[in-house]
Amino acid sequence: MLEVYPEQARKDRAKHLAVNDQSLEKSNKCITSNRKSQPGVMTIRGCAYAGSKGVVWGPIKDMIHISHGPVGCGQYSRAGRRNYYVGTTGVNTFGTMNFTSDFQEKDIVFGGDKKLAKIMHEIEELFPLNKGISIQSECPIGLIGDDIEAVAKKANKEIGKPVVPVRCEGFRGVSQSLGHHIANDAIRDWVLENRDGDESFPTTPYDVAVIGDYNI
Repeated sequence: MLEVYPEQARKDRAKHLAVNDQSLEKSNKCITSNRKSQPGVMTIRGCAYAGSKGVVWGPIKDMIHISHGPVGCGQYSRAGRRNYYVGTTGVNTFGTMNFTSDFQEKDIVFGGDKKLAKIMHEIEELFPLNKGISIQSECPIGLIGDDIEAVAKKANKEIGKPVVPVRCEGFRGVSQSLGHHIANDAIRDWVLENRDGDESFPTTPYDVAVIGDYNI
C-alpha cells in the first residue's frame, strides 16, 4: 500500500497504518492520529475542504461552488453528492456538477487569480440563473498565497451576485470539523453582513429561523 508514495510521504503514512493481524507483533503498535492532513495526501477522515464543500456549501443547490485548485479534490467532493434536490441540473440547480479551476504547474508558479476571475465570468455566461458563487480553496491556494478575497470582491461588483471566498484548504484542519467552522464564518462575513437594509424578506411575528438544513 505504501509503495506508491514518495519516500518522505511513505515514512509519514507508515505511522498511520497497522496490520490487523494479532499474530504479528507490529499489529499491536499505536497508530498516529489527530494530526493535520498533509497537502496532496488522501486521508480516510477527509479534510477542511471536504467539510466546507461537502457539508456546508455543497447542499446549496442554486449556487455554483468552484473547487479552486487541482481537479482531483473537486471530483472527489462532487462524486460524493448524495443529497436529493428539485430543479433542472445545469439550469437552476448545480449540486451534482463539478466546477474546478483545474490547477496545473504553471498556475502554481504564476498564481491562479486571473484564471479564477475568468472562470467566474464564464460561469455567469453559461449558467445565468445561478444565485451566486462560492470559491472553495484547495491546498495549493493557501501554499502559494493567492488573493481570492480580492478576486471575489471584484467579481461581486462585476456580475452583481454574491461571490464568497472560503479559505478551506485541506491542511488547515485535522478533520472535516474545522471546514464546517470556516464555511460558516464565510457565510457570516460575506453573506449576512451584506443583507443590511435588505427589506425583501419582511419579518413577521410567526417567523421561524432554520439554523441548519442537514442535507448531505
